Amino acid sequence: HPEKYSLLDKCLVYFFSLFKWGHEFVLLFFVLSGFVIHYGYALKLKQNSAAKIQWGQYLVRRARRIYPPFLFALLLTLILDTIGRANGLAIYDGQTPYQTINTNVGNQSLGWQTLLGNLFFLYKEYVPIFGTNGPTWSLKFEWWFYMIYPLTILVARKHIYYATGLMVLLFAASFFPGLWPGALAREIFGSMICWWLGVLLAEVATGRIKAPMSVMVAMALIGFGVCFVTAGDSRVTDLKTALLFTAIIAVLLAVAQRGKSLKWLEKLKPLGDFSYTLYIIHFPILVLLSGLLMKYLNNGLPSHSYFVMLGIVICLAVAYLAHFMVERPFMKTKTVDMKPLQVKPKLKLVKAKRKHLEQE
Repeated sequence: HPEKYSLLDKCLVYFFSLFKWGHEFVLLFFVLSGFVIHYGYALKLKQNSAAKIQWGQYLVRRARRIYPPFLFALLLTLILDTIGRANGLAIYDGQTPYQTINTNVGNQSLGWQTLLGNLFFLYKEYVPIFGTNGPTWSLKFEWWFYMIYPLTILVARKHIYYATGLMVLLFAASFFPGLWPGALAREIFGSMICWWLGVLLAEVATGRIKAPMSVMVAMALIGFGVCFVTAGDSRVTDLKTALLFTAIIAVLLAVAQRGKSLKWLEKLKPLGDFSYTLYIIHFPILVLLSGLLMKYLNNGLPSHSYFVMLGIVICLAVAYLAHFMVERPFMKTKTVDMKPLQVKPKLKLVKAKRKHLEQE
């Protein structure tokens, strides 16, 4: 019913259409995550390739970062989905007139087996995603990237080239299902190369790879072009997107290296502080609100965008309040293996990333 939309509503529809690129922006997060995680270790290994790294503390930090908001999101999903089902909302049973909604939202599992599999990040290969919280798919990748990363350092202490070659080899092997003992490992290594691009950015930014950032920009753009020509498989498409984001980040780092101010990026910090919590709780909230609204409209959709804006405000408010309990308290501990290291003053953006890493 677009003909019923006002001019303002039509403009808002175009604006909200940006959110359909959620998968692509997850790939941006993968690249940034690889950069932030590796940057501190790259500095340490540059100073001393035999330096002792406390991997036990690393694993504790990663668990503290991932699990508290994730557990809250699982609990919230259970509560909201149970409320929606108890009220007979058609969106939970896949009984709406809209097939896309029915397929992606309806008839989701809240069973104990599903919950247990989600707690160990074994979805979607072994169990479905818990409830209606579909966006948690990316946490599985992030968690396993974190777990695999220490193993890569075993062959990356002196330089990153062997580990990078291994990542490329494993990515290529992901196109051959028969080579893998299970679907989960194949899927993880089919995507970890996107995260590894951030590792390479950190190598260049810290000087472990002795090349100007402009070379990283050029290599990323060349890789983007190759993937653009050969795109067809979803893994290649994801790599293409990650390479484009890598080039953009490399440009920003190059600008920072030349002493240019990037203070405008700091304006995003208030949102970034609770972005993880927002990401993993917003969908079950929106599903419940949508189900209630559709019931009120006899399974119809609203003819304006005010309800969308209301849903966004509610999600932002809940996430902001929740992050004080499940995110912020777990990001304050500093550990021995990540002591502050000297960073060139002109690397303003890199220094900001370093500060964020220490907070994790």
